[in-house]
Amino acid sequence: MRIDAKAYFKSRVKEVMLFLGLSVGALLIAMLVGNAGYVVGALIFAVLVAIPILYKSVIDTNFGFYFLTWYSYFLFFIARLLPVRLPMGVGVEVLELVLLAGIFIAESKRKARVDWTNFQNPITYIFIFLQTYYVLQAFNPNAVSINAWVVATRAIVFECIVYFLFVKILTRLDVVITYTKLWLFLSLLAAVYGIYQEVFGYADFEWRDIYSTPGTIFLIQNWGILRKFSFMSDVAAFGICMAYSAIFCAVLAMADCFDWKKRIVLFIAAFLMLVAMSFSGTRTATAMIPVGAFIYILMHINNRRTILILGVLVLGFMAILFGPFYGNTITRIRTTFQPKQDESMNVREINRARAQPLILSHPIGWGVNTTDSEGEALSPGHIFAGFPTDSGFLKTAITVGWIGLIILMTLYFSVLAIGVSNFYTATDPLVKALYGAYIAAFFSLVVANYAQSAMGQKPTGLLVFSIFVLMPNLIKLQRKQFL
Repeated sequence: MRIDAKAYFKSRVKEVMLFLGLSVGALLIAMLVGNAGYVVGALIFAVLVAIPILYKSVIDTNFGFYFLTWYSYFLFFIARLLPVRLPMGVGVEVLELVLLAGIFIAESKRKARVDWTNFQNPITYIFIFLQTYYVLQAFNPNAVSINAWVVATRAIVFECIVYFLFVKILTRLDVVITYTKLWLFLSLLAAVYGIYQEVFGYADFEWRDIYSTPGTIFLIQNWGILRKFSFMSDVAAFGICMAYSAIFCAVLAMADCFDWKKRIVLFIAAFLMLVAMSFSGTRTATAMIPVGAFIYILMHINNRRTILILGVLVLGFMAILFGPFYGNTITRIRTTFQPKQDESMNVREINRARAQPLILSHPIGWGVNTTDSEGEALSPGHIFAGFPTDSGFLKTAITVGWIGLIILMTLYFSVLAIGVSNFYTATDPLVKALYGAYIAAFFSLVVANYAQSAMGQKPTGLLVFSIFVLMPNLIKLQRKQFL
């Protein structure tokens, strides 16, 4: 076999040059990090990792969409690993912009008109109306800071981008299934890691993060026991995520379109999520479980299996409330359904009572970003700056008034109404099962939003937008043999 000496020499030269280039680059980076510090090193590493991911996201928007879902789960965990605080949320926005560019590039290559069919539904129209109403808050005379409105408008822009992305990407049943499997798997990972934290305790980097923010240690302590947050931003976000994920898995496991192996896997996942949820110590998450069960039973009331499940749930619920069981977790569950015995719930009710007259007398609200910690930072001196809303609905009523609250509730009602209607209309067993699971999860989130700001936290915020898109459009993806 004859070897081409010239070609062989050229290939060896390329290998040597590549090796020398990488070596010189590594030395330069090492020198730069040595002189400028580890922060620069972390940024260089992030850029080197981000470039191929962003490039792949432009040419393959499905990949970018899945990576965005993954990143929304792990961004707080990555932030805790780093020795310095970096704006990890910017990465979400960059990914969204890259995906938007990728979709426009793909559309231009096809040289076809943009298909707006999947946008033509009541949910889209109400969503756009709500975002427009938020933009018009710039003229709210009760606001004290234009900067607060600018920050809110930035969030509005990216919410609109996310909605557009989800409509354009969730157009095939296989993509919906892959997306659903992905976020359920990530929720299961979060549950397993939350259980790991309970058994083995927090890692050193997590303790460092806890003590880096004054007051955090007191928020995660309950009667001397540390509440767990897993990968999430805080214990409440973790508990809420575990609750709706467990509801979703349980509802899906009871669908007729899955074999027993898949059902067992889903039930095990739901059980682990419920265990992890209990370690978060979040009462709102605990209340979400019977809410999710209620909507499932209501939608399947004519099913004999549903009646059996109802009986088991009632017996289990009564045993937890009145049985001879004691402990921190059991006590927190009981106080969830006995709010008058819980001091924190009483404080929240007092705060609501204080705010109600001011809400009723100001129909357009007091201005965006005027409550909680963002109110202190962006609207200093405002009457509601630093006011602890706790409730997502209360926050909406204060900031954009009862008019804004009515629009928001109309949006949520439309999502549920369209979803339930399509659930009964669907003939594809898999599509029907997905409708049932997503409706149960979303309804529990709506109820949770009364006690917590449950809708906008990552990764829950992305799931909420996917539900906005799937409720009117999922029925269009039914497989042909079931039409």
